[in-house]
Amino acid sequence: MDIPNQTHIYPRKRARLRLRLYVLYCDDYGERVVGNLVNLSTFCESCGLACNNCRVPYGSFASDIYGMNRTPRNLPPIVEEPERYLPNDSPTCDLIMAIGVYPDLLYALPRLVEKTGAGGVLVPIEERGWCPPSVQKQLEEKLDEIGVCHAFPKPFCSLEEGSGRVIDELIQRYAVGKPRLKVELTGDRISYVEVVRSAPCGSTWYVAQQMKWQPRSRLEDVVAKAHHSYPCTASMVVDRDLKEPILHVAGYIIRDAVREAVGAAEHRRVEYQPAQVSSKR
Repeated sequence: MDIPNQTHIYPRKRARLRLRLYVLYCDDYGERVVGNLVNLSTFCESCGLACNNCRVPYGSFASDIYGMNRTPRNLPPIVEEPERYLPNDSPTCDLIMAIGVYPDLLYALPRLVEKTGAGGVLVPIEERGWCPPSVQKQLEEKLDEIGVCHAFPKPFCSLEEGSGRVIDELIQRYAVGKPRLKVELTGDRISYVEVVRSAPCGSTWYVAQQMKWQPRSRLEDVVAKAHHSYPCTASMVVDRDLKEPILHVAGYIIRDAVREAVGAAEHRRVEYQPAQVSSKR
């Protein structure tokens, strides 16, 4: 049976009819994360005239975005009253995502949780300065005290289930987090790609398109080039905790996902290969 040359996504687990999201952001990366969830027709133009509308089955989760506010950029070195710089009309929500927000403003998140009724807080770290370890530690302690689940993935595409119910629902409902792919092989080439789970910025969709009909021998170079071309917004500065740039870690994550998918495809091909019929009588 011929395998169609396309890319699409597995049906997602729908834990509830809607997950109410409130997004605070300062860095433009926040707009990319929301753009991936909203899935505007202009969000991804990677394939140009050769677009096969691979993102159409993903749909749009625009109705889940209950609030989105951009926080100030140029703030004093020390912010004494961080609540003053956050919106007064914060919506009731299930999950707060704080993306690239000035670090001192993060101290106001526990108070914001009380105002919004949020059951989870997600603070991705694409640059060390977004949430220094000391800030993260204090936030974790405060959020634990009030019984709110939390995650600080570094980078965002390292996010996996296990941080708490609300964050797990985000991963399941929107199929975002640590990338997962499914591929099929025709001969030695990638003939079919499914985006099972995308990096939150949407880059996995682009990488998948670049993989199609590539020989296995070129995949490492193709994936690395596609990851940089999207481009990944993680920092190139060496992170003291990771001992290398966060961007490099993001690159390892997508390459590992591709290797795992190709290995699984090869295993399926061997497992279901028809048994040889002996010619001896």
